[in-house]
Amino acid sequence: MKGIPAALQGLHDASLVSVEFNWNSRHCVLRFSGAPNPALQRPFSIDFEGVTMVTAPAEHPWGTSGSVLEVKSDIPGKYAFVMQSGDEIVVATDREPVRKALD
Repeated sequence: MKGIPAALQGLHDASLVSVEFNWNSRHCVLRFSGAPNPALQRPFSIDFEGVTMVTAPAEHPWGTSGSVLEVKSDIPGKYAFVMQSGDEIVVATDREPVRKALD
């Protein structure tokens, strides 16, 4: 995997609802209520399989916000969701994430 996968593009201002990690299956799901991006205005999730690490601090150093500022990947397979609160949610996996529309 190189760069930011398509499933993680266009997430600026996406509103994060929850982070779920199933320890046994190594499956992580980030659920969003939508984003200004025309393709993402309805609820969606980002699903990760084969997860080796999840960190989800909620310290809010820049103030309270549940929106994504950007997604970074300095190391292949390690994705940092930089939140507008200043927190960074990090997911590491050896598989491509998948974006899914939610009902």
